[in-house]
Amino acid sequence: MVVRMLTSFESHIDETSSMSSAYIKVTLIRWVNTAIVTAIISPFSSTIMDGDHLIESLRILFTAELVQRPILQVTDWLGNLKRHGFAPRAKDQRRMNLLFSSHTYSIGERYTDVTKLLFLTCFYATLYPAAWFFSAAILFVYYWVDKFCVLRMWRQGPKINGMISIYSVYFFLMCVITYAVMGTYNMAMFPFDNTCETDEFVPEYYEGIYRIGTNGTRTTDIASDTKAYKYCDQDMFRYQPSVFPPFPSDQPNGNEWMSETQLKYLPLYGWSCVGIISTVGAIMVFRIFIKFVLPLFSKRYKTRGKAMEEAFSEVLEIEGYIPHVDIPGYAFPFLMCDISGIDDELIGWRGVCEHKFDNLIDDMPQVLRRRKSKKNLLAENPTFSQVMHWPPSDEVEIKKVASPRDNSRFFSSLRFFVQ
Repeated sequence: MVVRMLTSFESHIDETSSMSSAYIKVTLIRWVNTAIVTAIISPFSSTIMDGDHLIESLRILFTAELVQRPILQVTDWLGNLKRHGFAPRAKDQRRMNLLFSSHTYSIGERYTDVTKLLFLTCFYATLYPAAWFFSAAILFVYYWVDKFCVLRMWRQGPKINGMISIYSVYFFLMCVITYAVMGTYNMAMFPFDNTCETDEFVPEYYEGIYRIGTNGTRTTDIASDTKAYKYCDQDMFRYQPSVFPPFPSDQPNGNEWMSETQLKYLPLYGWSCVGIISTVGAIMVFRIFIKFVLPLFSKRYKTRGKAMEEAFSEVLEIEGYIPHVDIPGYAFPFLMCDISGIDDELIGWRGVCEHKFDNLIDDMPQVLRRRKSKKNLLAENPTFSQVMHWPPSDEVEIKKVASPRDNSRFFSSLRFFVQ
């Protein structure tokens, strides 16, 4: 709702621009809420601790994505409530038709779900390797649930181009950088307990058997030869001055905690992280320059496709570009042009009445008379655009051929899973 409100204040030339802006905002907000906020509010020393801590929170997040979202999407409880609860009690036909309208398919929202899942996985994969298996299962479920909803439940959304997929490439590259950075820091900060071993032994008064844990079910034996530990800050994210990439030499003097394995492989992780960031950053800068900067100074457009023998009027599914506006509270859009020069089939949708009853230009004379305006709607100076179509004179009548497919429920379900 907040993103929709912010986007409404912006100026966009088409639906693609508006949806791309909303997609970017929603993706960044979901990245912060699911991954970054979870890391901030989790205590550092509880990062890999058993119990209700970070690892358990990640398991709950992935399980909810795998189970909760598909169930809510397929059951469509709100849509069923509107159709079976509110629609029969609507005051007029228009409100009832509006309650029967389905959810609009949004490609931006689908991309947001995928990028959010990928970012969450890359952010925590080194701490929770099972995230890769969860992500594979979730994407598999996403595919089939979205396919079912697109073919059986959702109505067609506005026509847009491939700009959202272009923006998604940058988000995917940012996920690669996130994986490299988080993997390097997690390698450096392990074991996340803020303790360093000393050369001294524990004092004699600490010797004995102790019960530990929330319920005291676990015991530990502290003997005279047990090494003593002291506090040391392992959270290299919060070091001042900042440390990037982390190396073994960045450990505070006298507070070293890294094992031999960390000392051996952390430099490889660090330099690999620098190389990945440099490579991915160069790719992103190059793509931004090619896609957005270079077209400002040179011609980049190239025609694609080839001329077909089939004429425009012979395509049954084709629609024309008809200016219209969507008004909240109405199931169908309102036309904003003169459609006397085209066939109604080019409009692409059909309401309850004829299209002339959904055309706002017929209301303008009444609006002007009501406001006592002196403006005249002259034909030589039209206020609204006029849409024209000139079909060929030798146009051949198109015959509809019945589909040879079986329309039974079994074959209909079978086609859904094999298409």
